[in-house]
Formats: sequence, structure tokens, C-alpha cells
Amino acid sequence: MQNINLRNCSEMVAEANYDAVAQTLLLTYQSGNTTIAYQGVPDTIFRELCQSDYPDLCIRFKIQASHPFRRVDRERN
Repeated sequence: MQNINLRNCSEMVAEANYDAVAQTLLLTYQSGNTTIAYQGVPDTIFRELCQSDYPDLCIRFKIQASHPFRRVDRERN
């Protein structure tokens, strides 16, 4: 699983974790520390998110608007 920290460049998301085999993107939001799993996210979209100067726009218009999602419970250490 690939991981990127978005705390310094996103107002919405703290981190993104991507499973390329399952094409699943886990976004952990800054408000409430909620994690949402987005299904069917291709590697090209994840790479675009990683390279974007405006990740919130990529998240809002290319991920949230286009991919089914569900809330997931993540274990806290």
C-alpha cells in the first residue's frame, strides 16, 4: 500500500493510502479523523493526486464525484 501525507497541502484530507491491486483509495479526513474507502480508483488518479498542487480539487471532482465509497473503521495505535 502506498501512503502520502497531505496535511500541509490539503484543507480536507490528512493522508491517503492506495492499494493498486484492489484499486482502493483510503482518505483520512482532517475533521473527525474519518477514513473513507473509495473503490475503483485507477493508479493514474492516485498519481495525479500525489502530484497535484491542489489536491482538494482532485479529491472533490475526480474521486468523490466519480467513485463509490464507504466509511471504514481504522484501528488506532
